[in-house]
Amino acid sequence: METIVAVLAASASWMAPVTQAQTVPAAPAPAAQASGPAWQLVCGPAPSASPTPAPAPAANQPCSLVQNLLAGEQKQRLLTVILQRTPQAGHNMTIALPHGVLFPRGVSVQIDEAAEKPLVVQTSDQNGAYTGTPVDAAMLAAIRGGKTLKIGFTAGNGQRIIVPVTLRDFPTGLAALDRSPLPVAPKPAAPAPAPAKPK
Repeated sequence: METIVAVLAASASWMAPVTQAQTVPAAPAPAAQASGPAWQLVCGPAPSASPTPAPAPAANQPCSLVQNLLAGEQKQRLLTVILQRTPQAGHNMTIALPHGVLFPRGVSVQIDEAAEKPLVVQTSDQNGAYTGTPVDAAMLAAIRGGKTLKIGFTAGNGQRIIVPVTLRDFPTGLAALDRSPLPVAPKPAAPAPAPAKPK
């Protein structure tokens, strides 16, 4: 979760922050991508005053492929989709959702007109709720060749919301992501020392 929060913070230079709980718009959700490429490569924290959407990759620094969707006249973040590499050279997708999501109804992802993939809401914090899924080779190929990733969730009032996420620029972004260093696998915890035997 710390990594996801860092990625959201790093992308703050081109997305409007969420300052309060939002009323989820009616379906289909009106959303707009930020200017520039739809998918941005984010490598480490970006300077808050930086006009560029993402810093250049540093040596041995893992990156994330990120798309922010903004809603309303205030251009507040509706949701964020984050694709990351795993230490095993696979990929994981995390979706940062807005406040007001009805957790028991879950989340769905759908590539173009393919079958929906159901997901559960995994956790939440002051920025919203989070869900995610491993991305296998078949799903990655479908995303790379698709036009729209549809993310569905249910608002607290019971209304189902479908947010279309463009896959424009995804193949280029994925190629850049896959050229970035793999994240380091977490080290296993050291075993606790054995209690000293009484003399």
